[in-house]
Amino acid sequence: MTRFEKMKKVKLVQLSMMKEPWEHGTAAQAFMESGDEEIAILMAHEAVFRQKEDGRLAVVGDRQYITDPCVCGIAVMFAYQKTGNEKYKLAAEKMLYFIDHAPKSPEGIQLHSYNFPCITADCMFMVAPFYAVMGRFKDAVKQVDLRFDFLWNKEKDAMNHQWNAEKGCWHRNLLWGGGNGWNAAAIVQVLRLLPQEMKEDRARLEGYLDKLVAGVLKYQLENGLFHDILDDNTSFVETNAAQMMAYSIYSGVTGGVLDKKYILEADKMREAANSKVDDMGFVQGVAGAPTFDYSGISSEGQSFYILMETAAVNYEKNCGK
Repeated sequence: MTRFEKMKKVKLVQLSMMKEPWEHGTAAQAFMESGDEEIAILMAHEAVFRQKEDGRLAVVGDRQYITDPCVCGIAVMFAYQKTGNEKYKLAAEKMLYFIDHAPKSPEGIQLHSYNFPCITADCMFMVAPFYAVMGRFKDAVKQVDLRFDFLWNKEKDAMNHQWNAEKGCWHRNLLWGGGNGWNAAAIVQVLRLLPQEMKEDRARLEGYLDKLVAGVLKYQLENGLFHDILDDNTSFVETNAAQMMAYSIYSGVTGGVLDKKYILEADKMREAANSKVDDMGFVQGVAGAPTFDYSGISSEGQSFYILMETAAVNYEKNCGK
């Protein structure tokens, strides 16, 4: 398959998949960034249709999410900007009101869900870029500062996964590759939106991004991928962390917020991820839905393939190989 044919298949698989709120919002972002604006707007429309009275977007059934629905707000604001339809803006503002008043840890970090009162690495992606899209730049930066400082493992140079804010102890004191990928992608997206005049904040976030990319790359395998738990070679070799980190590197270098020295590693990750796409278009070997603790397939694996490939093409177009 050519890369074009492969991308088309991956997108078709993505559209066929059942989605939780964070999966729906991340998929919409993938279509936004890859130029499929009509699909992104339709997905935003569905997120608003499934909005709960309390403001949470794309929730089906009585689910207990707190942070996950925020990621849908990015596509919803995109739909407002493209169509001018006020209902999208109002829906995003309702989502914003919810997350502003959501349960938080003593440090001021929103918890993952009502029935899982944890601070989790993946939730930086759900909350911080949404604040930035809504023009709440100081709050976006605060989210990155708090979550990075809280979860960063200084000894291992990567992010820990889950802290139980209710019990005051680690729920999962492990270096989950996917969690680190979510963080890198979140910082890239916030920096993309942060005003240039916020120089000190931008410099600090760029420092986080460089530290995170350099730290994670210490765990890269010869084949370009990573173990699901970065420093545990008994955990399965996983695909999506590589896609997430490659997306973050290509996007960061293109945006001028990350050094070009990481491109060779990103290319290696990209080639490895492409080798995992099967004939139907499923990205195999990612942390598998719905439990994400085994080698399988997932909506977010499909999304980050699309995001990675789009970012790679943008890099080649703007910066050269």
